[in-house]
Amino acid sequence: MFIRALIIDERKFKMIQVYSEIGKLNKVMLHRPCNELYQINPFNLEEMLFEDTPYLKDAQFEHDSFSKILKDNGVEVVYLKDLFYQAMMREDVRRSFILDFTELSNISSIRLKEKVKNHYTNLDLNDFIDSVFEGLRRDNPYFKKKDSLGEMTYLDDIFIVNPMPNCYFTRDSSVNIADSVIISNMGKQFRRREPLLLKYIHQYSDEFKDNPTINLFDNTLPYGIEGGDIIILSDKVVCIGCTERTSPGAIEYVSMKLFEKGYEAIYAFELERGRNAMHLDGMLTMIDYETFIFNPFLSGSVNVFKISPGREKSIKVISVTDSWEKVLADALNTNAVKLIPCGNGDRIIGNWELWNLGSNVLTIKPGEVVGYDRNDVTLSLLDKEGIKVHTFSGSELSRGRGGARCMSMPMIREKI
Repeated sequence: MFIRALIIDERKFKMIQVYSEIGKLNKVMLHRPCNELYQINPFNLEEMLFEDTPYLKDAQFEHDSFSKILKDNGVEVVYLKDLFYQAMMREDVRRSFILDFTELSNISSIRLKEKVKNHYTNLDLNDFIDSVFEGLRRDNPYFKKKDSLGEMTYLDDIFIVNPMPNCYFTRDSSVNIADSVIISNMGKQFRRREPLLLKYIHQYSDEFKDNPTINLFDNTLPYGIEGGDIIILSDKVVCIGCTERTSPGAIEYVSMKLFEKGYEAIYAFELERGRNAMHLDGMLTMIDYETFIFNPFLSGSVNVFKISPGREKSIKVISVTDSWEKVLADALNTNAVKLIPCGNGDRIIGNWELWNLGSNVLTIKPGEVVGYDRNDVTLSLLDKEGIKVHTFSGSELSRGRGGARCMSMPMIREKI
């Protein structure tokens, strides 16, 4: 009896506990957008992965409203920037991060890279943290004396080190699953440094330093994987989007790791590769025990594959030709599921509300979600189905093409 009690306590105090999409959300990580949004170049929006330039003051108001909804519903909110600050307090850890960060930053020459490292090393901690998010511009006084070829050339580039304005989409750079994490390999060059912050957070922040989180992915592999493509149906089954951002090789690797943790099946949904179907969570979101919001324009044209454990640590892959309803019902071991079409499937309204993240909501408990207030048709459908919805304005936040689910990384959910 005494040994059993110790085991229960150990599980209770795991820092990551996420075994579903719908268990009551108790703790979540957000990133409040800051001055990095002021570094978005309106003539370089495509590379920076924004549709337009957000107005920071209003974006922060919207994000604070989102955070308040979560707090008012009993969710503990922690912030990525605070956790990163904690991780960087040790000078040896900060030096290691600077080496890794500059290697990923596409700095144009060796001597300029060394100068950037020295600059980062000499900054106080607060300025260093801000600089990581906001980038380093060529007009920074530290680089006034140009003594490297990297500083004397490519003068049309505004930045020596690019900013990271997409960080408020905390779902993309990692995903917490079971008691572990998958640190992403981002598919777009502009965002490839973001997962590095999560790597250091999960090892050195106050939340994790006494019990670092196990990463289920090998980030040296040449395969992309992003958290927005991963949907945790249960403690036995996971869906993963096979997309522009998440590759078959990554899905195979993660599947084997999840099978080692006791998962029984992975369903891979092959979506069209492009910004219209960026991640699986923009096309399919679980909101209740057997209820989902989905993209009605894709469900009949998506290839689905079931991956299950094979012999001697191998995997088996079969093509599944059933409808999404049948696939999801089988995955949940239930007779049927309900799929609510975003925008009610109307060719104009449906696509408008999908574009405005109508299907990208955050479930905070079974049958209760948080999402943008701008998707009237979808919100009406949810209300008719008895789904409780908390809404906030997303006029500025949505310019980065993400909704409430994209902007949140659950850390602890109650088991269902």
